[in-house]
Amino acid sequence: MPRDTSRPPLTRTARFAWGAVAVLLVGVVALVVYALTDTPVTVRVVHRSATPPSVIRSLATIPTDAFDDVGVTAPGTGLTAPTVLAHQPALSGPGGRPEVLFVGAEYCPFCAAERWPLVVALSRFGTFTTLFDMESSDTSVFPGTQTFSLHGATYDSPYLVFDPVELYSNVPDAHGVYTRIATLSPVQLALVDRYGAGDGAVGSMPFVDVDNAVVAPTAGFSPAALARLAQGAIVADLDQPTTPAGRAILASANYLTAGICSVTGQRPGAVCSSHGVRTADAALGLPAGG
Repeated sequence: MPRDTSRPPLTRTARFAWGAVAVLLVGVVALVVYALTDTPVTVRVVHRSATPPSVIRSLATIPTDAFDDVGVTAPGTGLTAPTVLAHQPALSGPGGRPEVLFVGAEYCPFCAAERWPLVVALSRFGTFTTLFDMESSDTSVFPGTQTFSLHGATYDSPYLVFDPVELYSNVPDAHGVYTRIATLSPVQLALVDRYGAGDGAVGSMPFVDVDNAVVAPTAGFSPAALARLAQGAIVADLDQPTTPAGRAILASANYLTAGICSVTGQRPGAVCSSHGVRTADAALGLPAGG
């Protein structure tokens, strides 16, 4: 899992080094540039565009019928249910509200997939006022998967606290590794250690912890469902889901919603008593109504 003292995950460029001659040439060019400009070579900068309010609104106003029709069925998408934990101490964010923790990285395609149902599920309990458009690394598997960045996102809910951590950007630094943009606190690190998928950096991302009651130690579905799809196409399909992407997002969102309802006292009632959420309750073995 990602640790503050470990070397960040390498990009494909870093893993597959050039031959000795090419490396030497690059070094010579860098020295010449420095000598001529007296300025270090500039590192690529992460540019995040704010997600349009219309997109945020669309994700928050998906018809209940769409969730109910899908339930937890999304054939061919590698749909993976989260894990229910028993008798664990609650996270309890500010004000004693339940906490939802997300750990991911902007370069990670599996994180890219997981953010869709997470944002959709959280939008049933509160309001995002800021999100950022993002795509996964173009040098990784499932390159350029369209998604959102939660780095700097703003969210408010009367029912819960949302704590997102994006550990790395989707661009490499001067050493050919993805740029570190955040670190885990000791408490967060312990949670990923205990409930995450494994000790490898990629194996523990994405990670979603719903108040230590339900955890998703991996993406809820394969990023292949989103391959080559534009953001607008994905959003448009959520109202009447007919594609694997739309069904996977809503099915995974129903699972996450059921987990969140289990720690909010089944509030809000209209969401937590809906057919899609009740279907997810049954699939997860959560008692309907609390």
